[in-house]
Amino acid sequence: MDMHVRCLRKVYSLLPDAFTYNILIGALCKEGKISEACYTIGVMSNMGIMPDQITYQIVIRGFCFDGEIVRAKNLLWCMLNNLMVPKPLIWNLIIDLYGRYNDLSNAFFTRDQMLSFGVCPNVFTYNALILAQVKSGNFHGACSLKEEMISKCLFPDVVTYNLLIGAACNIGRLDFALLLHDQMVQRGYEPDLITYTELVRGFCIRGKMKEAEELYAKILKSGLLNDHVPVQILFNKYCKLEEPVRAFKFYQDWLESKKG
Repeated sequence: MDMHVRCLRKVYSLLPDAFTYNILIGALCKEGKISEACYTIGVMSNMGIMPDQITYQIVIRGFCFDGEIVRAKNLLWCMLNNLMVPKPLIWNLIIDLYGRYNDLSNAFFTRDQMLSFGVCPNVFTYNALILAQVKSGNFHGACSLKEEMISKCLFPDVVTYNLLIGAACNIGRLDFALLLHDQMVQRGYEPDLITYTELVRGFCIRGKMKEAEELYAKILKSGLLNDHVPVQILFNKYCKLEEPVRAFKFYQDWLESKKG
């Protein structure tokens, strides 16, 4: 990396600035060379150029992508120790990773730290926390977070509703999943493939195959069917019901829709 810096000096007769370093650090993170990216931050600091929000954001994102939650959190503390309060995106990355590790206590602790530094959670923060609650099996807690969002004038988006619809289907609350779907539409959001896939799965779990087939037909007609997941759900369900002919029919329909 020092060689790259020397080349830049030679060609342009200018010292690299934070923007230059951020480009180099971003390229290293994209290649999975996080340690080299951290080394470059050290070089940057030694040259009297302080890392900025973008620098930290790039590397923290890299750590989160690699599942390095401890190193990501340490870098967050480094920012705070340097009197640099991170923007919501950086907090959200770490909260999301804690959620994916099913570490609810640290996810909410990070949210509380965020608030203590005067940073307001946004929709992405709440979606990360809702995901954490869903993964831990706390459906009531996930729904409470949705209501908390609304009380703070933050409106649930498609991701919020998809997470809750999927969770409701997982616990057999198809009625509540359909209610959430209706709320979603009333708020002006268009259900996407994930929404419909979760509902197809919910119908199959409850053995409501007629409704599942009708919804699958709606997906086919809408042109949203761009992966195999809804087909696989129906295929597996009919195989369990010992109806291989119907299972194969859905597979054929999907192949035909892909040709179209």
